[in-house]
Amino acid sequence: MVFVKEESEENTSEPETWRIKHEEPETCRIKHEEPETWRIKHEEPETWRIKHEEQGAAQVHILSLLEHIKQQQDQLVAKVNHLSSRVLNTSTPQEPECPECIQLPIESLEAVDELEAFLKDAANAAAKQRMISSLATIGGQDVKRVAWNILSRMFTEEVAKAISWKGANGKRAFGHMSSKTLLYRAVRANGVCRTATDTDIQRYAIRWFNLAADRGAARRRLTNRSNQAEADD
Repeated sequence: MVFVKEESEENTSEPETWRIKHEEPETCRIKHEEPETWRIKHEEPETWRIKHEEQGAAQVHILSLLEHIKQQQDQLVAKVNHLSSRVLNTSTPQEPECPECIQLPIESLEAVDELEAFLKDAANAAAKQRMISSLATIGGQDVKRVAWNILSRMFTEEVAKAISWKGANGKRAFGHMSSKTLLYRAVRANGVCRTATDTDIQRYAIRWFNLAADRGAARRRLTNRSNQAEADD
């Protein structure tokens, strides 16, 4: 009797395994890709653009609010420092820092003219020096903040909107006013800013007056939101 050895069947892989191994690389990658990654990469371009724009607008709004809060904080610090200096000096009677007809912050253009006349009068040299010393006590961590805090003490936002450095568009020209010299001397009289140059102070003064309208608008928006929140409650 002759025994015939049957040929063994080929040792083939499971059909599904074989298919995956020989599948196109890109198809295999997509199938094994993380679901969120796949969704983002294949998302509609318009949807992706809108999301980016919304995020950008939200970030700009948040930065605007933070800047406004920072300015409010600096103004509060300036007022606290000013009041503190007055409390510390109550034991030593002092003459008013300016005439009774002039009250800081200046609230009208007529009062601006009165302040200018006062500063130009040589007879008021001693009183002007007291004004400088008083304004120099207003705090701030650098030249910019000290200059801005002093300007906030000198002028209200409404008056600031009617002033610019060169006096364009019918505004008062701060660059030609005696108040400019008062600002320069008061900033440098502050211990933080003794080495500040006229150019440094001028740059920040220009910026402060240019932002007057934006500060007023931001304040009104916050006030309206606060009133709306109270009404909803």
